[in-house]
Amino acid sequence: VAPSDEALVESLKKEEKGENISPPRGALYQEYIARGFSTEQAQKLKHYYTTWTIGPSHEMKFSSVFTCPMSGEHFASGVLDNGEVWGGRVWYKNKKQSMNAAAAKTLDCFAFRKNDSDGSLQRCDDEPYFKDEEPALSSPPPNAVLPTELIRPNNT
Repeated sequence: VAPSDEALVESLKKEEKGENISPPRGALYQEYIARGFSTEQAQKLKHYYTTWTIGPSHEMKFSSVFTCPMSGEHFASGVLDNGEVWGGRVWYKNKKQSMNAAAAKTLDCFAFRKNDSDGSLQRCDDEPYFKDEEPALSSPPPNAVLPTELIRPNNT
């Protein structure tokens, strides 16, 4: 395991044991710190989530996409316990849940690609994938703009 991967592996091991479980967005923040982001750069991750809604205000549902600030790859919300799948997207009752689901999918894919996970530590019910197997992102609404600015880690 490379030094930059150690933080993720340790976090996943603790999560498996039920120790220090951090929400997916917090764990993703730590993953980018381990990849060489400065604290200032990692704090910009919040701008790499794109969230949209459907439904009337009293029944609104949220779906999110996380855009990797290093590669530009998009990770749509994964399927967690409280998600509803329809229309090619996973919908949640609030923005925080949908953003955590996008972070969870990102973390699952990162771990899968490093071959650090045999699936037992997978956060989402749907399967992770390799970059070249990235599923087509169903079209966001016309007013949704996905981030395009990439960030090069300061601490590499």
